[in-house]
Amino acid sequence: MRSVALRRAGAGLLTAAALVLGAASPSAASPSDAKPSAAPESCCDFVYYFNTVVTQWTHRTPDALNSTHEGLLYKGHNYFYCQASGATYANNGRQDSVWLLTDDDTGHSSVWVSDVNLDDAGWKSFGRILPAC
Repeated sequence: MRSVALRRAGAGLLTAAALVLGAASPSAASPSDAKPSAAPESCCDFVYYFNTVVTQWTHRTPDALNSTHEGLLYKGHNYFYCQASGATYANNGRQDSVWLLTDDDTGHSSVWVSDVNLDDAGWKSFGRILPAC
């Protein structure tokens, strides 16, 4: 029962508890069943946390067009709902057409960022962890 309470208390607490207990590394993805308030109702049952290595633009659609730019997702520990195919994008020494649904740090919900800006651990593991949108 206590682990359920920790999971529902919020992802930050879950991540902190896991780190203290040695159950996760800072770069590992960690699911939480406590959705942020802006979670899309039609989306996923969980959010998953990954580290991003750059501050990046967010987009209304899974592409890097200036016309779809919404706001910013700051580098660091961020949550994601799911993944989908979109326009091919290159950055951070990588190229891919997978985009991740999240809420950004400037007030926009249900926006997209490219997977190429995940840290190495996230880049190697997100594909088998994040569900399809």
